[in-house]
Amino acid sequence: MPTSLQQFKVPLSQRNNIPEVIEKLTGQRVFNVHIERLALDCRSKGNPHFVCNATYNTDGGASVDCATLLKKYAKNDEMPNEVSIVGAGPAGLWAAYGLLLKGHKVNLYEQGKPVEERFRDIRRFLKSGIFLEHSNIFFGEGGAGAFSDGKLNTRSRTEFSQAVLGDLIKIGASEEIAYLAKPHIGTDRLQFLIKNMRKLILELGGKIYFESCLQDISVAGNRLNSICINKKWQPCEALVLANGHSARNIYEMLAAHGVLLEGKSFAIGVRIEHPQSFINESRFGSGVDCKLTGAADYTLTGKTAYSFCMCPGGVIVPCASEPNGVATNGMSYSRRNSPFANSALVVPHNIEKNDIKSGIALQRQLETAAFEMSGKKFLAPKQSAESFLTKKGNLWDLMPNNVSCALETALHEFEKKMPGFVKNGTLIAPETRTSSPIRIVRKENGESVSVSGIYPVGEGAGYAGGILTSAADGVQLSVKL
Repeated sequence: MPTSLQQFKVPLSQRNNIPEVIEKLTGQRVFNVHIERLALDCRSKGNPHFVCNATYNTDGGASVDCATLLKKYAKNDEMPNEVSIVGAGPAGLWAAYGLLLKGHKVNLYEQGKPVEERFRDIRRFLKSGIFLEHSNIFFGEGGAGAFSDGKLNTRSRTEFSQAVLGDLIKIGASEEIAYLAKPHIGTDRLQFLIKNMRKLILELGGKIYFESCLQDISVAGNRLNSICINKKWQPCEALVLANGHSARNIYEMLAAHGVLLEGKSFAIGVRIEHPQSFINESRFGSGVDCKLTGAADYTLTGKTAYSFCMCPGGVIVPCASEPNGVATNGMSYSRRNSPFANSALVVPHNIEKNDIKSGIALQRQLETAAFEMSGKKFLAPKQSAESFLTKKGNLWDLMPNNVSCALETALHEFEKKMPGFVKNGTLIAPETRTSSPIRIVRKENGESVSVSGIYPVGEGAGYAGGILTSAADGVQLSVKL
């Protein structure tokens, strides 16, 4: 039986020598050390350290992956053998991989381009403002998460999320992601992992069609019978919808065919950018070697707003999924070595279940107004946090008054928690794509409650948020099918 050691301190300099730390603590020689969790603790300023959970003297340290997990689950013989999947983001990629492992035939359709071509289009967009409808920061192989930092945060680890982490390690990610409290890959490395995931799918016999857009479905007797891809109809009895949270045309099309949707609360607000040196000193104190800790991050929660998707050593990028609107997003590369940090500061926006229109309408309103304010260019409006608190300037004109007032209250609160937060901060707006404002309602088996043969997964379905949980949702569906 493995021996477990919980919540023990690891000096910054010993991060890569944890077995030695355990031996010193226990006075014993240890073997097969398996690090379950490693988190940075900076509550004591000037003395940050890691807190670790680990087991040792066991062979149980090997990573679990989808191939291992799915051996426990039999194929559902009532399912059609051939499955179509729309969307090659995390949910679609891992649903495809899992279904192939279980013996299904899989056709994966992605409206955007392969990740390497997509990255070239995005670089051109950021440099020259040339917008492509199906190849941008939201659409293309890898999904929105491929160009938004590569964080693998989740509130809880399940066998499905652990399997995804195991797969990521197998295709080239660092083994650290299996145990770090806040695992991160980085946008620059994600493109290579996505290409490796594509290779796994193809090796298992999966077929991937890029620049292939789902335009319509045909439903007879509350059952799916065909789909229209690039104006061509083809039979389809099982469709996995992994469309992501920004494919607004999909929601409109589904509603027209009687697929049950419901409104879902989300959040809107701004991005705030600070010098990373300010965040480091605020969190760690002075004199700490950040090469050992990595760039500092933060999580702030106030009465009216909270931080979200914090990107240490990152950059803020303008993004769009439609030609006349602009929003913001934060990302960072694997080294997190930008001189700036950024985070969303967002305000909850509640939506009733029977309201499937107002969420997207509000997103569009803010994104269109920002586009107009920027001279019809993909440049998100900005303003210093100090100036914002004078209740003057462009962001008060852009944001709904209740949102601006909530951000005003939160900035005063966060200034007390991190002195200098306001003085050193710049606000960039709007942050609108925190999550989907719509949920595609599904049954316990993953199928739409209203139209048989449709299986919604991931962020676009309204059941996940982020790379890891979306991919895990795809794995969980493959277990059921």
